[in-house]
Amino acid sequence: MWLPQLPLLLLVQSLLPLLLERPAFAEASGGAGGQLRRIRLQDHCTAGICTGIDIGRNDYVIISPTAITMQSMLTFINSSIAKIPHLMFDTFPDLQMLRMENCSLDTFEKPQFEGASNLMSLFLGNNRLKEIPKNIFLGADNLATLHLNHNLIRALHNHSFHPLKELKELSLAYNQLEQLPLGVFGLLRKLLDLNLAGNRLSVLPRGIFDKNLNLTRLSLASNRFTVFESELLKLQPRLSLLDISGNILNELTLNFSLLEQVLAHSCDLRRLTVYGIIRDLDLHNNSLRELPHIPLASNVTGLDLSLNPLGNLPGNPLRRYTALLRLNLSATNMHELAEDLFKKQSQLQVLDISANSLYSLKITIFDSLKALQYFYFQQNNWNCDFLQLLMSSFVKKRDISFMEDITAPELVDDYVDGIACWYESDKTSKRCDGSNSEAALELSIVRNEIKAFTELVEKKFVRVYRMLEEMKARL
Repeated sequence: MWLPQLPLLLLVQSLLPLLLERPAFAEASGGAGGQLRRIRLQDHCTAGICTGIDIGRNDYVIISPTAITMQSMLTFINSSIAKIPHLMFDTFPDLQMLRMENCSLDTFEKPQFEGASNLMSLFLGNNRLKEIPKNIFLGADNLATLHLNHNLIRALHNHSFHPLKELKELSLAYNQLEQLPLGVFGLLRKLLDLNLAGNRLSVLPRGIFDKNLNLTRLSLASNRFTVFESELLKLQPRLSLLDISGNILNELTLNFSLLEQVLAHSCDLRRLTVYGIIRDLDLHNNSLRELPHIPLASNVTGLDLSLNPLGNLPGNPLRRYTALLRLNLSATNMHELAEDLFKKQSQLQVLDISANSLYSLKITIFDSLKALQYFYFQQNNWNCDFLQLLMSSFVKKRDISFMEDITAPELVDDYVDGIACWYESDKTSKRCDGSNSEAALELSIVRNEIKAFTELVEKKFVRVYRMLEEMKARL
């Protein structure tokens, strides 16, 4: 280890001649500008992890004149470092990973990365950086991972990342970017993963990704887009993940030859059209009242439609989704399900119909689900008799995993294996076969809700009355 032998002289002065006017050294780990200090890293660092380091913006840092080899990683935590020490990479020529997250870093100084030819990973997230100057990364020719997320960056230049020809992963998430210059990513030919989430972008220049032919993952989530054009990514044949969640996209058309995963949740989507092949679609928390129009729906393996006002899904809209492995219909305002709704889902492994208003179903609706392993159906208005039938003839019989309810006991009539259920109001159990009319089901649901509410109010009234009696007795 290098740390026990390393002295680090922190000379607090911007001009070296002024330093010579102060003959004495003060032992401290911090101090005001103009004070000459000596900091020993062995007092702050263990196994490459350093804490309590304080470097001000105007501090002049001198590190040991001899190079310290065999140190590949440095991590600074609980430190205040306004700038990366100028001689950092000359002193540690073998440094491959530097982490200065949440260190109050607010500026770069040229030449900041001189001698950083071995640096491969740089993590500067959660700092106060406002800009990335042109050519600032000169010297870090082999940098492969760069995280600048959660800073205050408002603008980038065409040459902000100029020398980083080996860069594969770049995160600019959660900054304050409002626009991007056309050539900002032009030289990043090996870029695989680009994260631009959480900025203020509303439009991207056409051709901005034309040089990034190897791009596989792109996040544009939580920006200010109201329109998304698939043409922006027409030259990215290897793209596998696209995240456009958290933008206001009422209507969306996606046109890709093949995409493994698309995340478009929380977009207030009213209509979605997909051309080409998409394997996994996350569309939860939108405003969809009908399923997406996907001519090649037989290639979809994962579909999350939870938290959409879809209703009862009449007409068997899932008939084309024959390859589904995962289907989430939680909280979609369903009161009943058609008997043939899951007829084509013989490969389905995970099904979620929780948090709806389902009361009873025809048990034959599940006959085609031969591969089902996980079934989430809690938080509904299940009839106790039907629920017992469901558990015994389907869930337990096939050893399917499920989740218990969280509904408070005072709001339910009974539980079946941890799932809440209700009886008829006259307490005379009646097996439901799914043939009841919608009006009858609605009436039964409302009746149970009123009954549960009345019982809850009565219990609370009794509790309050007892408390008043106790207070009266004490007085």
